[in-house]
Amino acid sequence: MHNLTLLLVCQAVTTLGLMVFVPIMPLYIATLEQMDGSSAGYWSSLALSAPAVGTLCFAPYVGKWCDRFGYKQMLLISLCVFIASMLLMALGSTVYGFMLGRLLQGVSTIGVVLTAFIGYISDDTSRGRSLGLQESAIACGALAGPVLGGIMLDYWSLKPLLLTSAMLTGVAGGILWSKLSEPRKAAPISGLSFFGLRTVLSDSNLRNWMLAACLIQAAAFAFVNVFALYLSARFPSGEAIASKVGLLHALGWLATMLAAPLWGHLNDRSEPRRYFIIAAMGCALSTGLLVVIDEIWLIALLRLSQGACYAALMQSVLLACSRQLPASEYGHVTGLSRSFMVVGQLAGPLLIMLLLPVFSPISLIWPVAVLFFIGGLLVLYNRTACFSFAEIRK
Repeated sequence: MHNLTLLLVCQAVTTLGLMVFVPIMPLYIATLEQMDGSSAGYWSSLALSAPAVGTLCFAPYVGKWCDRFGYKQMLLISLCVFIASMLLMALGSTVYGFMLGRLLQGVSTIGVVLTAFIGYISDDTSRGRSLGLQESAIACGALAGPVLGGIMLDYWSLKPLLLTSAMLTGVAGGILWSKLSEPRKAAPISGLSFFGLRTVLSDSNLRNWMLAACLIQAAAFAFVNVFALYLSARFPSGEAIASKVGLLHALGWLATMLAAPLWGHLNDRSEPRRYFIIAAMGCALSTGLLVVIDEIWLIALLRLSQGACYAALMQSVLLACSRQLPASEYGHVTGLSRSFMVVGQLAGPLLIMLLLPVFSPISLIWPVAVLFFIGGLLVLYNRTACFSFAEIRK
C-alpha cells in the first residue's frame, strides 16, 4: 500500500506535466516564434503527436527492461528523462527546443513504467482496484493540467509552471528513491514462454484486446479533435466557445476520476470483459447522442456519462491481459498494450483529418461513436473461457 500511494502521487504529478499544453498548444507555440495561425497549427499538431511517437518506439523495450532489470531502477531512469524534457521545454526559447522536449516526454515512457509497476506490486485480488486508482490519478492530472496551463498563459507565463512541474517531479523522484522498495521478482513458469508481439498476435483473445484498446484510444483522441468543431457548429452564435469546450472536457475528466475506482472494484470481483463491453457501448451511445442534442446542459450530461464509461476501458484491457500472462512478463505485456494504445492516439486524429472534407463538423461525431462500438464488439466476440497462464500454474 505504501508503494502504491507513492506511485499514484507520481502518476498525478507527471500527468499534469504531460497535459498542461493540450488545449492551449497553438497559443503557446505562437509565443515562441513569430508565425501565422496556420504555421502555429502545423507545429501544434507535431508537438501534440511527438510524445506518442517517442512512446511508440520505446514502450515495448522499456516494459521488457522492467522485467529484466527491475521496476524501481527503470522508474528512476524514466523520471530523469521526464524531468529533462520539462526543463528543456521551460528553458528553451525556440520551437525546435520545445519539440525536442515533447519528444523526450514520450521517450521517457513514464506512463508505461508506472502502469507496469502498479500492476506488478498488486496481487491478483486487488489489481483491478489499483489500476482503477491509477486511472483516477491520471484523470486528476489531466483535469488540473489544462486548467492551470490556461490560467498561467493568460495571466503570466507557462515557464514557471513547467519549472515547478519539473521540480515536483524531481522531489517525487527523490522520495521514490528513498522510500520505494523493489518488488520481489516473479519466477517464470516452467515450460511456458512469452514471445511478446508474436504471442499476442497468435492468441485471438489477446489480439482482440489489443485491437480494442487501439480503437478506443483512436476514438478518444479523435473526439478531442472533433469536439471543439462540433460545439462551434452546434452553437454558431454562441459566446466563449473555448471556455465551454474546456469546461465540458473538464466535466468528462471529473467523471473519469470519480468512476475509475468503482470500475476497478467491479473488475476485481468479476470478469473485466463484461465491464469493458458495457463501458464501450456506453461511450458509443453517449457520443452518438450528441448528434441529436442541441442543449448545452444535455451535452454536459452526456460528457459526464462518457467520462464515467471511459474510466473502465483502459484499466479493463490491462487487467484482462495481465490475467492471461505470467507475472514475470507483466512489464513486457504492459509495454505492448501501451504501444497499441499509442497507435490509436495517432490514428484517431489522422482519421478525422481524412474525413473533414467529407463530413460536416456535427456528422464527424458518428465515426467516433463507431470506433467505440467496434472496440466493444471485438471483446464481445472473445472466447468466454480464455487461456490463462495463471490457471496453468495452479
